[in-house]
Amino acid sequence: AVVSTQSGHYGRELSEYLWFNVIGIMILDHISVYVSMSEEVCTSAIITSILETKKTLFVPYFNKEEMVMVKIKDLEDYTSLPLDTYGVRQPTDYKVREHAISTTGLDLILCPGLGFTTEGLRIGRGKGYYDNYLTKYESRWGKQPYTIALAYSVQMLDNVPTTDSDRTLDQVIAV
Repeated sequence: AVVSTQSGHYGRELSEYLWFNVIGIMILDHISVYVSMSEEVCTSAIITSILETKKTLFVPYFNKEEMVMVKIKDLEDYTSLPLDTYGVRQPTDYKVREHAISTTGLDLILCPGLGFTTEGLRIGRGKGYYDNYLTKYESRWGKQPYTIALAYSVQMLDNVPTTDSDRTLDQVIAV
């Protein structure tokens, strides 16, 4: 994994860096972005930019068993999503929305996490949602989409506990 570090103090600056220096110049059509919680690098600017440039945005929907990436039609659709118990926008109509794994696939997934290594290992919240999703995705499409984590410098660790089912990220961008 490649770790890029950028100067700046806030997640919004990192989000803008990512958009203008990574996503904005890559030829990507189908992008999945986590909807950030308060302690995570903020993704709202990335989400807005993706929708404004008419790229296809997918966001995660979680339930107790699994995570699916569902399509967001436009900015109004995104801002109208209800807040879950963690204060995160999440579609409640996920069953009728387009799912990335069964339709278009994904070019990029932005992954959240609590800690990361320079080798692309991550520790999430312990449910295995992203690792399981990437395994299912690879089984369906024969490859994994490019994966990037957004991190604060304090989240960069020498190592994180892993299991055989943990997936390695392609890139970690830290500030």
